[in-house]
Amino acid sequence: MLSLLKKHAYIGIVINFAGGCSSNGVAGELGFLFIGGLVVVATLVFIIEKAKSKGRITPESDSRVNYERGKHLNNYLEQTKGERLTTEQCQTIEENLGLYHWVPEDLKKPWEERILVFLDSFHFTNMLDRNVTEEMRLLVAAEACLLIVNRPMSDYRHLQRIRLWENEIEGMENARGTATRHEVNLSWAYLKKTIGNARDGHNLTIHEFAHVIDFADDGVAQSIPVSRDSCDYEEWKVMVDEEHQRLMKSYESGKNYSIRAYGGYECIKGDKPELFSCATSAFFERGVRLKRECPKVYKALKKFYAIDPATWRK
Repeated sequence: MLSLLKKHAYIGIVINFAGGCSSNGVAGELGFLFIGGLVVVATLVFIIEKAKSKGRITPESDSRVNYERGKHLNNYLEQTKGERLTTEQCQTIEENLGLYHWVPEDLKKPWEERILVFLDSFHFTNMLDRNVTEEMRLLVAAEACLLIVNRPMSDYRHLQRIRLWENEIEGMENARGTATRHEVNLSWAYLKKTIGNARDGHNLTIHEFAHVIDFADDGVAQSIPVSRDSCDYEEWKVMVDEEHQRLMKSYESGKNYSIRAYGGYECIKGDKPELFSCATSAFFERGVRLKRECPKVYKALKKFYAIDPATWRK
């Protein structure tokens, strides 16, 4: 679209041209009609551009833009085939990430390729008190890429930025992490404290990036990560409703469960936005137990993520 300056100049040129014809009767009337039409068009363009600047209309809301973004990410992944992390990067992950010691060797190569693409493709913003270090970026990327180790990079096609906070997330003091379709916020203090525990089922990064995947297909977090035209959609819908009831009954009776209680949260619209994320954390960190207690959930996640954590051995 034309910039505002160009639009004003363009309208001025047309007015001058039409003014020269106005003394010629019909030609003058046509000229003024032509001017009126252009003014209307220019006004509409101006309104649209102004709306964009205020965030009412964004490129991210255009499905075509996101399709191209996903295509680019997948193509970039193809270009990184065979590339590996440096020895220092691998050592940083190994020393800090509890899950590292459980990931099978045959997944390490695709995992590292995705980490490299992630680091090059997604923007990390500064925290309140200090800059985001390369170690922070690497550890977040490593856990985020476990989710897609056997899936396409386009799962994160809507993602724009990752924001790390020293302790509390501004405006969300009780939250350790938040996620939308476009942004992830993480408390670095909590992440650093828990990242080494691979078996508590409370993985912050995995939980929040599971939300991003859940949002991706339709912009709604309802614990159904596949689109409505997917052959698996109805199976997911039924499974989520059934599992939500089982989870609530289990905790109401005082029993422990492989999926933590927060997975039972239900929003005012009736959607169950936390079940998929909490189940995903359990899938990666409590695979054997989840498979035993919630076989339908485990089967659905195994098919979706194309991995089998219940078979992973340290």
